[in-house]
Amino acid sequence: MKFPMAIGALLLLVCPAPAPAQNAPPGPPVAFPQVTVVPTPLQSTSGRFSSLNPTDRTDCPNRSVSGRVVSARLIMVSEGFCGRGRSGNVLVNVELANPADAAQMAIGRRVTLAADFKNAEEARTDDFYANYLIAKKARLVSAGPQTAPSPPFTSYMICQPPELDALAAQLGSELCVQSTIVANLTATGPALEKSARAPTDAVAGDANAIACRPDLERSDIHLPAIACARGSYWAWYESKWRDYLLSTPAPP
Repeated sequence: MKFPMAIGALLLLVCPAPAPAQNAPPGPPVAFPQVTVVPTPLQSTSGRFSSLNPTDRTDCPNRSVSGRVVSARLIMVSEGFCGRGRSGNVLVNVELANPADAAQMAIGRRVTLAADFKNAEEARTDDFYANYLIAKKARLVSAGPQTAPSPPFTSYMICQPPELDALAAQLGSELCVQSTIVANLTATGPALEKSARAPTDAVAGDANAIACRPDLERSDIHLPAIACARGSYWAWYESKWRDYLLSTPAPP
C-alpha cells in the first residue's frame, strides 16, 4: 500500500535520514520512532470527498451547533451554519477535547457542541472546491435521550480503510468505499470484491447492488482510487448535481 503524500511527509519528519559524517567512526545502530497513528481523514460537507489536511481555513462565527450524530467524529447539521445560509444537512467533523465524550456520541442522538469552528476548502479540479467544516476542541454541551443503538441514517465515503488493505494490494489500486458497506464486510465483502475487480462506469439498476467505478472525482485528492457504493448512493450523487439537491443527505 502506498502512503498518501501527507503521510509520506509525516514519515520523513518522524524518521529523518542521518546526515553523512566525514571520517566518523561507526556508532551504535540508531532506532527511530515509528508512526503509529495515521491521521483520520476529514469528510467534506456532503461526505463524498475526504482530506488529510484541507487548507484555506477560516474561522466561523458560530460558537455552538446542534446536530445528529453520524459517528464519534461526525455530526449532521440541518440548520444554516458557518455562513452557509439555509443550506442544511451538512457533515461537521468533530475533534473532541475530551476523548471520553466519544461514548456519548451514539448514532442518531441529537447533541449540542461548543467548539472553535473552522471552514476549509480544497481544490478538487481547476474549478471545483470541496468544503470541510471542523469543530476543534469540541465540548459536549447537551445530548438528547440515548436509546438503543440506531441504524445509520446517512453514509459517506471512506478512503483506504485498513480492513480492505489486502484487497487493495491485490488490485494495485486504492479503494474508496461507502461507510455502511465497510461497517458490515461479513455480509458485503463478497459482492464488494467482485465489483472492485471489474469496475465500470455503468449505472447500477439495483439500488442495493454494490457498484464500483474508476474514481474520476477522486474521493481523496491523495488517493486515485476505485470508488465503491450501492446503486442508491450513485443515483443520489448524480441527481445531487443534476437537480442541484445540495442539501439532501446521502442514503445509507
